[in-house]
Amino acid sequence: MGIFDSFFGKGKSKGDPLEIVEILPGLQLPRGIAEIWDQIETTRLPSIEINASPLENPISRKSTFGCYPIIPKGFPYPRDSDGGFLFPLAQIYCSELPALEGFPNSGYLQFYIAVENSDVYGLDFDDQQSQANFRVLYFEEDAVQNPETDFDFLSEIIHSDSSPVGKPYSLTFSLQKDYLGLGDVRGNENEKIISLIKEKYPNLADQFDEELWKKFSYSGHKMGGYAYFTQTDPREYKKGVKDFVLLFQMDTDQDIMWGDAGVGNFFIGYDDLTKKDFSKVLYNWDCH
Repeated sequence: MGIFDSFFGKGKSKGDPLEIVEILPGLQLPRGIAEIWDQIETTRLPSIEINASPLENPISRKSTFGCYPIIPKGFPYPRDSDGGFLFPLAQIYCSELPALEGFPNSGYLQFYIAVENSDVYGLDFDDQQSQANFRVLYFEEDAVQNPETDFDFLSEIIHSDSSPVGKPYSLTFSLQKDYLGLGDVRGNENEKIISLIKEKYPNLADQFDEELWKKFSYSGHKMGGYAYFTQTDPREYKKGVKDFVLLFQMDTDQDIMWGDAGVGNFFIGYDDLTKKDFSKVLYNWDCH
């Protein structure tokens, strides 16, 4: 018996379909949508929610946005195609992550983008996997036991007004569950589930649509699960990447701004993720 068979009686609907009912702790939906919760639940994907808190000092050995990175002493700092230093967008200290299948559980995963020589944050619209003007690096912890400490050359980039990140942040993580994934290419198959409720309540289709998009499109900073876009998922029209998973997403937030309230995403093939091979990551950002 499904969760809502016990609420409504098997195969029956009771009450106003717009009445709000609690599905799970913290998740409330109109009763009409709740009727198909058993089907919605089949679309569940685990994800990691990232919470960012301002830091005074851009130096940390932990997970950060906009801070000096932990790299091996003497390691060539990543540069853009014009030779300029890339901006250290994010560093994930993987030991701090909740367990998520396929993702590293140790080491440092880092994301860099061009900000000084690029007005599109290093995005190449023709080849979004070319890391000429962005970079994704990963270091096992034993590789950074003796990290670089001289970052005088990076002080202007860290404080650049051209970066989407306006101040340094520390990060905390929590494991979440995503459903439906509206706007994500992997959520397209889930549209047939939504059609069930629209067919049953055609006069309420617009209201249900609004509620579904509010609850099941996943903005915010995160890793894994379904991705969020202000425009279109690039995996839908680019060859060979439809099955790529969301590696990391940074959304517009307080003192974080991608263009006009946009969002940045990084995607990777699952096999490459499990091998910790970050050489073929797809980078995208869009805005309103």
